[in-house]
Amino acid sequence: MPAKRVLVAMSGGVDSSVTAYLLKQQGYACEGATMRLTCSRSFDDVGPRSCCSLADIADAQAVCERLGIPHHVLDMRELFERHVVDKFVETYEDGRTPNPCIDCNRYLKFGSLLDYALEHGFDAIATGHYARIAQDPSGTWTLSCGVDPAKDQSYVLYSLTQERLARTLLPLGGLVKSRDVRRIAEEQGFVNAEKPDSQGICFVPDGDFAGYIERRRGELLPEGDIVDATGVVLGHHQGAIRYTVGQRKGLGVAMLHPVYVTAVDARANTVTLGENADLMASALVADDWIWSAPEAEMRAALDAAGSAGVPVSAKIRYHQPSQTARLSWGDASSLHNGSSTVLRVTFSQPQRAIAPGQAVVVYDGDRVLGGGTALAAFR
Repeated sequence: MPAKRVLVAMSGGVDSSVTAYLLKQQGYACEGATMRLTCSRSFDDVGPRSCCSLADIADAQAVCERLGIPHHVLDMRELFERHVVDKFVETYEDGRTPNPCIDCNRYLKFGSLLDYALEHGFDAIATGHYARIAQDPSGTWTLSCGVDPAKDQSYVLYSLTQERLARTLLPLGGLVKSRDVRRIAEEQGFVNAEKPDSQGICFVPDGDFAGYIERRRGELLPEGDIVDATGVVLGHHQGAIRYTVGQRKGLGVAMLHPVYVTAVDARANTVTLGENADLMASALVADDWIWSAPEAEMRAALDAAGSAGVPVSAKIRYHQPSQTARLSWGDASSLHNGSSTVLRVTFSQPQRAIAPGQAVVVYDGDRVLGGGTALAAFR
């Protein structure tokens, strides 16, 4: 019986390189694929470290040559621009907090790349994410946290549905990066064995989101008012998207006590400041929901639980510890967003600085159930 063919998403980093090595050792027929996105940084660029440079493509090619496997460079710049960059800009301009890494996983890695693999006769794709995929005796696929708590990436993978899980391999989920993955890379003599982890967003490597959007717009962001909860003007800003909910420093106003950004209203072009207590919320509603667990099973559980909700744990930020919560159907009628499926997450303890646009991911223990995009928070 021929070995299963696997297309390995290779970024040029150590994680995807070790992924390809491990799968080849396990008998898979591997080929590497590096997605060319919008970044065009050259070999000798300096500055904050991100992915997607020409040097990264060269590193992926070198690892594939060392492993004796083919390497492909796939031009996905137009798809990346449409599904990730445009959405990033539009979300910020709408006064919400985007998460481009989640969108890249959803639309590129486990969307277009998976489609490419299946169209070209591969049985599955593989990535260097730190999470685990398994199939239980009933045939259900499960997505769980990686064993390395410092590297667990299950939060950004909630878009992996049952169909996608069945076609995905994550061989690093049971490894510890600092102990296992670096050692394997060094032993194999990979050129990227000591390569540092990517930081930040690949198409905004300096982290200046507002500056990036201004350059893209070809004009400066409009000035506006900084106000308190009653609408009293406290100062002025040089662009509302320069502020995030929960921000305390760099507000541009002088106050006698600490104040925080409690809201960003893109339509009114205002930034609202308030007390730390104003940032606390006991619940949120989210739309654009995707189930990693079987959808029919989860819908039935929600219907049976009613307003009491299904007990879960939840995260509203990548590295946040899981928070005890209950998941129930939400009310879309008052949100005027056109969504027919809205979920409500009610926390046991109030959560700080929940911002519209953030991803919320719910778990049963260490198993991912699903996730969505926060629309609003409630005290």
